[in-house]
Parts: sequence; C-alpha cells; structure tokens
Amino acid sequence: MRVLVTRPSDQAARTAKSLAKLGHRAVIAPVLEIVPLAFSPPEGSFDLILATSAKAFAGWRPPPALIATPAACVGEQTAEAAKAAGFQVQMVAPRAEALAKDLVSAMEAGSALYLAGRERKPILEDRARAAGWRVVVLETYGARPVAQWPPEVVDALKKGEIDAVLHYSPRSAAAALGLIGARAASGLSHFCLSADVADVCAALAPRERIFTASHPDEETLMDLVGPMIRPEEIDRA
Repeated sequence: MRVLVTRPSDQAARTAKSLAKLGHRAVIAPVLEIVPLAFSPPEGSFDLILATSAKAFAGWRPPPALIATPAACVGEQTAEAAKAAGFQVQMVAPRAEALAKDLVSAMEAGSALYLAGRERKPILEDRARAAGWRVVVLETYGARPVAQWPPEVVDALKKGEIDAVLHYSPRSAAAALGLIGARAASGLSHFCLSADVADVCAALAPRERIFTASHPDEETLMDLVGPMIRPEEIDRA
C-alpha cells in the first residue's frame, strides 16, 4: 500500500522505515509543525524532571541547577534526548500511564518539573499530583497545523494514488482530514492509534475503512497495517 504518514518529519522517517519492512511505501506529509516556545525555567529546586517527548529538550540549554536533577522519561528517544542535554535519566517507561505508575510505586512524593508540550493529555501530571507530587509544568514546545501539503501530495490524493493514512491523535487526525477532504477521505483506509482518534475519522470515513489499534503504540499500529493489501487487490481476491 501507499500510506500517508502525517507525523512530524523526524517521527515520520522512523515510521516510513517500519512501513517499508512491511512492504508498504510511505508518503510523508506532516500535518503539524513543531515550534519551540519562549520560556524561562522556574526558580527553585526539584526532585525530578519529567518529560514525555524528545522535543522537550530541543533548542535550549538547561541551567546547572536543573542539570543536577534526575529525569524520568517516556520512551527511549526521550531518554536519549535528556542524556544529550546533560541529565541523568533515572526512570524510563513506554507510556505516560506506565511512567506515572512507576513514579508512584518507586519514589516518595516530592516536587517535579514537567517539560511538556502545549498540546498534551494531562495524564502524567494529573496522576502524579493525585499521588501527592507537586508538579510544575513548563511548556517548552507547541504544535501548529500546516496550511497546506506539498503539491505532489495533493495531486496524489486527487489521482487516488494514496491507499491509506495513519492517524496518531484526535487533533492531528482532524487536521489531516481537513487537508484530505471528504471525497478522498471516504476512499482511504484509516489506521488509528486509539478509539478517540477513530471517532474523529468517522466524521468523514465509512466505519468499514477505519481500523483501530488494540493498544495505543506504534508497534501495535504496524501490526494492524502489516497484513493489509491495496483495495484493488482486495477486489481481485
């Protein structure tokens, strides 16, 4: 299949490699542009630095007082970015829910500085606060929708040369559908990371063309995409 990958460019490149291993071809067309935000680190000390994305460490140099603070991260890529920024990573978990659980079970409640994106689900901060942590959120990056896709992507959609699209969040799915348009969207297979993403797609795509991962991670999403073949091949089967 020819699969539209709407993630930011750095993440899309990794997804394209995963698709290639499955025999599919990626068409990279990000719907959100990651932008750094102006911010000043808060004064005072913290017991822990929290981060859920490698983007939290891009474009700034943490002050020495923060560098001495251990970090807890979601994902190995985030952990590597934290190490590159000078932090000592104490804890890594695959998802925010798992990190919150590990945090509560392995450490006494204290104070944490959460280096976060402006657009996020507040899972980590909410669960940490519920367990008695004082969490200060410092938004270091944001995401804004792109105005349009490159002409070659638009042309491929018009000609029916795209078979499927990957959706990772309700916001990015809504942005992608706006760029794809109702007519083209109805003819694509939509692979969604979670049920709430699938609900967004249902506004323009028929339910039989929407496929939802059983777990909200890319490995599971790739398992869903892997056995799929192009629609015209289904018709010939």
